[in-house]
Amino acid sequence: YDAAANRLNFNTSRFDHVKDNRLKQWRNHEYKYDAWGNLIEKAVGIVRWQTFTYDCENRLVKTETMADTQVESTSSYQYDSLGRRVGKQSEIKGQSDQKRFLWQGLRMLREESPGQSSLYLYEPGSYAPL
Repeated sequence: YDAAANRLNFNTSRFDHVKDNRLKQWRNHEYKYDAWGNLIEKAVGIVRWQTFTYDCENRLVKTETMADTQVESTSSYQYDSLGRRVGKQSEIKGQSDQKRFLWQGLRMLREESPGQSSLYLYEPGSYAPL
Protein backbone atom coordinates (compact mmCIF):
# COMPACT_ATOMS: atom_id res chain seq x y z
CA TYR A 1 0.00 0.00 0.00
CA ASP A 2 1.12 3.54 -0.63
CA ALA A 3 0.83 6.48 1.80
CA ALA A 4 -2.78 7.10 0.69
CA ALA A 5 -3.78 3.47 1.41
CA ASN A 6 -3.99 2.51 -2.26
CA ARG A 7 -3.18 -1.12 -2.87
CA LEU A 8 -0.07 -1.34 -5.03
CA ASN A 9 0.32 -5.05 -5.66
CA PHE A 10 -2.30 -7.59 -6.66
CA ASN A 11 -0.55 -10.92 -7.02
CA THR A 12 -3.46 -12.81 -8.60
CA SER A 13 -4.51 -10.40 -11.37
CA ARG A 14 -3.44 -7.38 -13.35
CA PHE A 15 -4.44 -4.12 -11.75
CA ASP A 16 -3.69 -0.66 -13.17
CA HIS A 17 -4.86 2.72 -11.97
CA VAL A 18 -4.74 6.13 -13.55
CA LYS A 19 -4.44 9.57 -12.04
CA ASP A 20 -6.98 10.58 -9.42
CA ASN A 21 -7.14 6.96 -8.24
CA ARG A 22 -9.34 5.75 -11.11
CA LEU A 23 -9.26 2.09 -11.99
CA LYS A 24 -8.01 1.48 -15.54
CA GLN A 25 -7.89 -2.31 -15.72
CA TRP A 26 -8.80 -5.18 -13.43
CA ARG A 27 -8.72 -8.80 -14.55
CA ASN A 28 -10.50 -8.80 -17.93
CA HIS A 29 -12.30 -5.47 -17.30
CA GLU A 30 -11.08 -2.21 -18.85
CA TYR A 31 -12.30 1.27 -17.90
CA LYS A 32 -11.96 4.56 -19.81
CA TYR A 33 -12.66 8.08 -18.54
CA ASP A 34 -13.19 11.48 -20.10
CA ALA A 35 -11.19 14.60 -19.20
CA TRP A 36 -13.60 15.34 -16.31
CA GLY A 37 -13.22 11.92 -14.73
CA ASN A 38 -16.54 10.47 -15.91
CA LEU A 39 -16.52 6.77 -16.76
CA ILE A 40 -17.22 6.64 -20.52
CA GLU A 41 -16.54 3.00 -21.36
CA LYS A 42 -16.39 -0.30 -19.54
CA ALA A 43 -15.29 -3.39 -21.45
CA VAL A 44 -15.37 -7.02 -20.37
CA GLY A 45 -13.02 -8.90 -22.64
CA ILE A 46 -13.68 -8.23 -26.31
CA VAL A 47 -17.30 -9.36 -26.49
CA ARG A 48 -19.16 -7.10 -24.04
CA TRP A 49 -18.91 -3.39 -23.31
CA GLN A 50 -20.88 -0.42 -22.05
CA THR A 51 -20.67 3.23 -23.07
CA PHE A 52 -21.76 6.16 -20.92
CA THR A 53 -22.67 9.64 -22.21
CA TYR A 54 -22.85 12.79 -20.07
CA ASP A 55 -24.28 16.27 -20.57
CA CYS A 56 -22.42 19.55 -20.07
CA GLU A 57 -23.08 19.34 -16.31
CA ASN A 58 -21.53 15.85 -16.06
CA ARG A 59 -24.90 14.15 -15.55
CA LEU A 60 -25.34 10.69 -17.04
CA VAL A 61 -27.78 11.01 -19.97
CA LYS A 62 -27.32 7.76 -21.92
CA THR A 63 -25.95 4.25 -21.51
CA GLU A 64 -25.58 1.54 -24.10
CA THR A 65 -24.61 -2.09 -23.57
CA MET A 66 -23.23 -4.13 -26.46
CA ALA A 67 -22.70 -7.88 -26.59
CA ASP A 68 -21.04 -9.52 -29.59
CA THR A 69 -21.54 -6.36 -31.73
CA GLN A 70 -25.29 -6.33 -30.99
CA VAL A 71 -27.02 -3.66 -28.91
CA GLU A 72 -28.29 -5.43 -25.80
CA SER A 73 -29.73 -2.44 -23.95
CA THR A 74 -29.97 1.34 -24.03
CA SER A 75 -31.10 3.77 -21.36
CA SER A 76 -31.64 7.52 -21.33
CA TYR A 77 -31.99 9.73 -18.28
CA GLN A 78 -33.80 13.05 -17.69
CA TYR A 79 -33.19 15.66 -15.00
CA ASP A 80 -35.14 18.59 -13.57
CA SER A 81 -33.83 22.15 -13.26
CA LEU A 82 -32.28 21.29 -9.87
CA GLY A 83 -30.23 18.46 -11.37
CA ARG A 84 -32.28 15.65 -9.83
CA ARG A 85 -32.86 12.58 -11.99
CA VAL A 86 -36.60 12.49 -12.75
CA GLY A 87 -36.85 9.92 -15.53
CA LYS A 88 -35.28 6.86 -17.09
CA GLN A 89 -36.28 5.13 -20.31
CA SER A 90 -34.73 1.75 -21.06
CA GLU A 91 -34.91 -0.80 -23.80
CA ILE A 92 -33.52 -4.21 -22.92
CA LYS A 93 -33.59 -6.89 -25.62
CA GLY A 94 -36.58 -5.22 -27.27
CA GLN A 95 -38.56 -4.66 -24.04
CA SER A 96 -39.22 -1.03 -23.07
CA ASP A 97 -39.28 0.20 -19.50
CA GLN A 98 -39.98 3.64 -18.08
CA LYS A 99 -39.32 4.98 -14.58
CA ARG A 100 -40.13 8.28 -12.91
CA PHE A 101 -38.41 9.56 -9.80
CA LEU A 102 -40.28 11.92 -7.48
CA TRP A 103 -38.42 14.11 -5.01
CA GLN A 104 -39.10 15.92 -1.76
CA GLY A 105 -36.29 18.45 -1.55
CA LEU A 106 -33.03 16.53 -1.93
CA ARG A 107 -34.55 13.19 -0.95
CA MET A 108 -35.94 10.80 -3.54
CA LEU A 109 -39.46 10.09 -2.33
CA ARG A 110 -40.82 7.64 -4.91
CA GLU A 111 -39.75 5.53 -7.84
CA GLU A 112 -42.59 4.71 -10.23
CA SER A 113 -42.86 2.44 -13.22
CA PRO A 114 -45.98 1.04 -14.89
CA GLY A 115 -47.67 -1.24 -12.37
CA GLN A 116 -45.12 -0.65 -9.61
CA SER A 117 -44.27 2.07 -7.12
CA SER A 118 -41.61 2.20 -4.40
CA LEU A 119 -41.73 4.64 -1.52
CA TYR A 120 -38.50 5.61 0.24
CA LEU A 121 -38.42 6.40 3.96
CA TYR A 122 -35.55 8.19 5.68
CA GLU A 123 -34.23 8.50 9.19
CA PRO A 124 -35.55 11.73 10.71
CA GLY A 125 -33.35 14.72 9.85
CA SER A 126 -31.07 12.72 7.56
CA TYR A 127 -30.60 11.47 4.01
CA ALA A 128 -30.07 7.87 5.14
CA PRO A 129 -32.85 5.60 3.88
CA LEU A 130 -34.37 3.15 6.35
